Amino acid sequence: MKTPLYVTGVTSKSSAELVGRARRSGYCVFGETLASSIGRSMSNVPKSERIYYITSPPIRMSAETPRQLMKSLAYDDLQVTGSDNCTFSKKQKEVGAHDFTKIPSGVNGVEDRMSLVWEKGVHQGLLDPCRFVAVTSTNAAKIFNVYPQKGRIAVGSDADLVIWNPQATRTISKQTHHHASDFNIFEGMTVHGVPEFVLVRGRICVENETVRVAEGFGRFIPMAVRPPFVYDIIEGKVQTTERSSEHHEEHQNGNLAKKYAELDILIPPQEPISAMLAGNLPMPAEGSICSTPSVRGRVDGKRDLQESSFSISEELDKSGVRACIKVKNPPGGKSSGFW
Repeated sequence: MKTPLYVTGVTSKSSAELVGRARRSGYCVFGETLASSIGRSMSNVPKSERIYYITSPPIRMSAETPRQLMKSLAYDDLQVTGSDNCTFSKKQKEVGAHDFTKIPSGVNGVEDRMSLVWEKGVHQGLLDPCRFVAVTSTNAAKIFNVYPQKGRIAVGSDADLVIWNPQATRTISKQTHHHASDFNIFEGMTVHGVPEFVLVRGRICVENETVRVAEGFGRFIPMAVRPPFVYDIIEGKVQTTERSSEHHEEHQNGNLAKKYAELDILIPPQEPISAMLAGNLPMPAEGSICSTPSVRGRVDGKRDLQESSFSISEELDKSGVRACIKVKNPPGGKSSGFW
């Protein structure tokens, strides 16, 4: 009870349920699933190709597993999505063609992770955008004690930013990826959600799928022991059920089965979130599946070049370069900016 546990490589429904059960029983446990397991199953992979998909733990056979893992992320049974990225060429994988123990374990994942979580989670109505940010960034920063330096947009935090286009789509392919591999386990999959810009400490490192980074730009980030996000639970300063809002309230109210049933219902397309935020639509009622307006299923944000503009500017403060994201003249008529 007094020792935190971080479970990585959760790739099956049953293991995710065990992590969730432990959390609801008061244990300080955190679970991480992987891009490979939420992005695909092995159900439609020919036997002759399966050697290239070998990972440990394995990508599961059931076609339902990716959706079940995404539900576990939605309910806070799992908190983090990782990539476990470890790419090999087909020739390297085939070294173990006649001896299973010699097959190198690992597949691609880091480049496509966020798009897969958006496609399988937000676009399909299982996650809202705030939860998307949590499971791809903020939760990991808090658990590993680099928050608020990482995982937050605020004065003094590192200007590590992704400018995300939820409407854009791309087709994953070995022909266009940046992995040192001649195959991609998500080959041919079309996903919604594309990063238009990626900024690292205020510098644009990716622009419209073009990588612009110099060797040596990365830096070591120390991680102090005893992160408050973890040990506040152990020391009784906060309950595990207080770490999230409505999904954990549903657990305690005994409505878990009902919530799973609700997520099995096909969520029809709804009005765009932009209309809701502009005040033209009512906000969702209390008790909805997600805790933000994007419970309405697919997020249909839009960029109106006549009404708004986007700019990235750089200024210097005590910590160095920081980036300012500004949306000018939004629907409400007021300018806003986020650091």
